[in-house]
Amino acid sequence: MNIKEIIQNIRNRLQKKEELSDEAIQGFLRVLDKVRVEETSCKEVFAQLDEFVEKEIHGQDASRLMPLLREHLDLCSDCCEEYEALMSVLEETARKS
Repeated sequence: MNIKEIIQNIRNRLQKKEELSDEAIQGFLRVLDKVRVEETSCKEVFAQLDEFVEKEIHGQDASRLMPLLREHLDLCSDCCEEYEALMSVLEETARKS
């Protein structure tokens, strides 16, 4: 289900059924983007990076379990480099074992 369908379902429950315009959906998304308060700092990422990598190494969906950390890694090249270095070390260690 995409965001437009979710909003339409909510609206349908509250009032008469009308199709939401793409402009209304885009406005809603802009509002959501502005009120976002859960931003992860580099310091927080470094503190949780080993847990994130361990989840990935053990086949868990770390991106789903820790979505804010994954988002930060996608946006921050410094943290992404640290992540990639840690993954490389652990993968190399696993190959040697």
